[in-house]
Amino acid sequence: MIMTDTPGRRRRPRKRLVGAALLGVVSSLALVWLIPEAHHAMGPASVSAGARIGWGRTVVIVPPLGTVSADTHASVLDLDLSIGEVDPGSLADAVSSRESRAGLVKDIEDDLRSTALATSVRLLLGGLVIGAIAAGLIAGRTIKTMAAGAAGGVLAIAVAVGFTAATFNVEAFEEPRFTGALERAPQVIAAVDQGVSALDDLRSRYEGLAERLSQLLALVAEPALAPQEDSVAILHVSDIHSNPIGVEITRNLAERFDVSAVLDTGDLTSFGAPIEARIGLLIEEIDVPYLFVPGNHDSRANRAELALIDNVRLLDGDLTSVEGVRILGVADPTFTATNEVSTEEANGEKLERAAEVAGLVARLDPGVLAVHDARQAADSTGLVPLILAGHTHERSFLQGNGSTVMVVGSTGATGLGSFLVETELDYEAEIIYFQGGEAVSYDYISFDGLGGDFTIERSKIDAPPEAEPRPTTTTSP
Repeated sequence: MIMTDTPGRRRRPRKRLVGAALLGVVSSLALVWLIPEAHHAMGPASVSAGARIGWGRTVVIVPPLGTVSADTHASVLDLDLSIGEVDPGSLADAVSSRESRAGLVKDIEDDLRSTALATSVRLLLGGLVIGAIAAGLIAGRTIKTMAAGAAGGVLAIAVAVGFTAATFNVEAFEEPRFTGALERAPQVIAAVDQGVSALDDLRSRYEGLAERLSQLLALVAEPALAPQEDSVAILHVSDIHSNPIGVEITRNLAERFDVSAVLDTGDLTSFGAPIEARIGLLIEEIDVPYLFVPGNHDSRANRAELALIDNVRLLDGDLTSVEGVRILGVADPTFTATNEVSTEEANGEKLERAAEVAGLVARLDPGVLAVHDARQAADSTGLVPLILAGHTHERSFLQGNGSTVMVVGSTGATGLGSFLVETELDYEAEIIYFQGGEAVSYDYISFDGLGGDFTIERSKIDAPPEAEPRPTTTTSP
């Protein structure tokens, strides 16, 4: 019998080849982390560069400082740069003067170009090999299927690398994320943020990234950079709930970041018991003014006791100024720790008194309104640029109607509960930077339990959108 070639028979090999190519695409991206890193000299140090599947972040690992990352590009690849061995003598010479630092940036820029090329070639070769192996193992060990898989792997990596290169934005390091030791956090954040806003559009991405890396390298030799020299820094904490660890974290952050004041938006205590006021003995060790806006778990007796501490200023309808930053604090009008007042009743009372708070804002014209519960500021949006609150134990950042509303998570995690039992909640705080009395950026800080690393995210605060004018109605005579 003579077999004839039919369209169906011809399509089956084609489908197998298409399937092999798709296998190459998927496997090369999923297993890109298996591709060995490229190693290259970078000024007085060495760098390892690689990629993995991700959301378009660049991660710079600088032992012993920690890890700095930013959302730099639109691609399915995350880029990893790990700074390895450093020649201390060469590094000291490279940062000894302005001229030598400029030379360091130029050297790093040239080395980055070579590293980028070497990494791209390595990734493409890796995609070819992974695609071919995956197709051979799954679609059949033939030359055609393996070639199709290799082609799919190379194409997937080429497209991902192309999108990474085309969309890479070094200015993303204006909002970096840092994970590492608290002792070096302020200097690292300042180093990667320094001068980024002054980048000219005509300058190359390599030059911009080289400047950031040179700043990080300089930290290895010069650990005493002062963060945010031209700003007023205020540490915002809330909901410590009698947890001494929360107070210790507050004191440590105040020292490390050289803040001008601590602003506590309430629930410093939990149950209203007089003995809880002794947490003030720990607050006395904080060397900057402690602005305290009581919450619904701070009893009247505890509020009075805490107000007697030298460095504590209790704010309840009072306006204070911190180096030109005008802060109005309004205490929570309710006390719910004893359950004599229900949560629903307390929420209703705070909303009813929101108009009184708005009246204070209109009369005193602060730059910051600090309350425990954002409900208290319900009628104040549009009247004050920045509203700070706590209460919910969850961070949030909202802008609209001419105001920015920032709610910080719990600086005491679950209060004494997290001190006595294991908890998954982080200790959280934020440092807000002001220039000319206006908030311009903030560092959000999370601490994962005792002995864990701090994670710090730097974000800009843009001017909130103005409220739309309300329509007016006229009546004819």
